[in-house]
Amino acid sequence: MICCGAGGVGKTTTAAALALCGAMSGLRTCVVTIDPAQRLADALGVDQVSNTPHRIVGKYPGTLDALMLDAKATFDDLVDAHAKDAEQAARIKSNRLYKNLASALSGTQEYMATEKLFELYESEAFDLIVVDTPPRALRSIS
Repeated sequence: MICCGAGGVGKTTTAAALALCGAMSGLRTCVVTIDPAQRLADALGVDQVSNTPHRIVGKYPGTLDALMLDAKATFDDLVDAHAKDAEQAARIKSNRLYKNLASALSGTQEYMATEKLFELYESEAFDLIVVDTPPRALRSIS
């Protein structure tokens, strides 16, 4: 499920509520925010959410995990996964061009969001993935 729209319309609250409904229905659920603000953590009542699924403990028959996309960390993980060894990965990640691509290239955030969602889907760890998009996502879709 993808929650998108203009800023201030309740995307984060809706995403958190949908994810909680999934967990309450017995589903293994993960809610992912692409918005760099910590609003999802606030909505879920936790201190912070990181780039890896974090279990939100509660009394529901399913599970609820939350994740906040870190595009640079996801890009680094992608390099680690495809490099022939740790030394090659380190050389790539220390390269100036890579650093620029991973942090400043237009579309990197969106590409890494797609990569992270694919990773979550392929893991088969979740029955339901709910995505909370940043306000600009609506503009980039149109």
